[in-house]
Amino acid sequence: MTVWTAPDGSDINYEQYGGNDAHKPHLLLLPGLLGAISSQWRPFLKPLSESYRLLFVDLRGHGRSKNNVPTLNIQQMGKDLIALLDHLNIERLHIAGYSLGGYLGLMLALSQPRRVTTLLMHATKFYWTSEAAQEMQQQLNPDVMAEKVPTYADQLVKDHGGRQWRILVRQAAELAASLVDGGLKERQVTNIQCPVLVSVGDRDELVPLPEAFRLSRALPQGELLVLPNTHHPLQTVHLIPLLPMMQAFHTE
Repeated sequence: MTVWTAPDGSDINYEQYGGNDAHKPHLLLLPGLLGAISSQWRPFLKPLSESYRLLFVDLRGHGRSKNNVPTLNIQQMGKDLIALLDHLNIERLHIAGYSLGGYLGLMLALSQPRRVTTLLMHATKFYWTSEAAQEMQQQLNPDVMAEKVPTYADQLVKDHGGRQWRILVRQAAELAASLVDGGLKERQVTNIQCPVLVSVGDRDELVPLPEAFRLSRALPQGELLVLPNTHHPLQTVHLIPLLPMMQAFHTE
C-alpha cells in the first residue's frame, strides 16, 4: 500500500506496476464510482504491465483512500489526480477510466491537454439529467441495496469497509446529483484534442447507446466502441476484444 497525502490530509492510495523502463508509456487506470482498485481493472494488470508503466488509484473516499471532508466533490477528485501525477513526476500518460473514472479522464484531458495522450472511457455516464440523477439517488440507498442486491453490498463491504461503504453510497448519490448542474457540458469537451475512445456495452443499464454515440461525435477525435453482450459492471467486460483495442489505442 502506497499513499500520497492531499493538502487536506486525505491519504490517496495508489499502486504502480510495470517497472521503471523509460521506454514504456504511463497508463493510468481509474475505477468507477463505488469502485476500488482491489476489484476493478485487475484482469488487465498482467497483460498491460508488459507494455505500460501502470498507475492504479483509489479515488478519494474509495477503497484504501481516505476523505477528510464530509462530501465527495468531482472537482476535488480531479485535483487529487493532477497533484498525484505531479508528485510522481508523470508528465505524459494514457488514461483508461471506467464509469466515473472515464468522466475524470475527460476532466484531465480538458485541463491538462499537454499531459493526456489518449483517453479510453468505458461505461461513462456523461449526460446527467435531473431524472437520471433522481433514479440514481433512489438506487443508492444502503438499506435497499443490502436487501435487494446483497452480493453487490457484500462487495462494497469488502472494497470499502463495513461502515465506510454506507457513508460512501450516500455521498455517491449526492455526487451524481451535483453533476446535473455542476458537471461537464458538451460544449466544453469539443475542446479536447487528444484521441478519445468511448466504449460502452450493448446492454449497459446506465449509459444508453445513443448517448455514447452522441458523445463520441462531440469529441473532435472521438471514436465509438460497442462491446457485445456487456452490461454496465466492469466485471462483465471480457479481456477480448477490449484488451487488444486498448493496446492498439494507447500508443504514443
